[in-house]
Amino acid sequence: MKPINAIEIRSAYTKFILNFVFLTLFSILCIYLFYAASDYEYTLLDKKVKETEKLSYLRKDINTNFDLILLRFKELSQYSDYNADEMSKQAILLSDIQSANNRIKELISKKTEVTPSFTLYEKLNNNVGAMANLQDSLIDSRSVIQRAKERVNECIQANQSAAKKIRNGRFGR
Repeated sequence: MKPINAIEIRSAYTKFILNFVFLTLFSILCIYLFYAASDYEYTLLDKKVKETEKLSYLRKDINTNFDLILLRFKELSQYSDYNADEMSKQAILLSDIQSANNRIKELISKKTEVTPSFTLYEKLNNNVGAMANLQDSLIDSRSVIQRAKERVNECIQANQSAAKKIRNGRFGR
């Protein structure tokens, strides 16, 4: 004996099985998409971390070079006499400053994105270059002044020597 609603029961079972299969496939698809999105997000985050590390190393190199420049300027400010040894040391220090400044320019050109900190680094780099040029011209001016003082002293000594000879009558009548 068949139940009275055998057709309805069979269609209900078929609907249930089709809905169950459809919802199971949909659930599997959702789980797959969740893990695919997670992997894609991980890839994006890994890329961002690498960029951030690159910028961090770049900033660290720039800061190291600025620290070197600051140290060289402090060493340069200790020289005040005019002699060949100090002049050569000053020239070496200015050369170190200029090379560190050029390295900073190269590092700034390697930046991947425009950020306000790199804009400040560029401005600071330009100011350091101008300051190094001023320091160089100050050293040149100091040497010119020192040479002029030496010439004036030589002239004074020559005048005093000539005045002494004239007073002693050596060039007299």
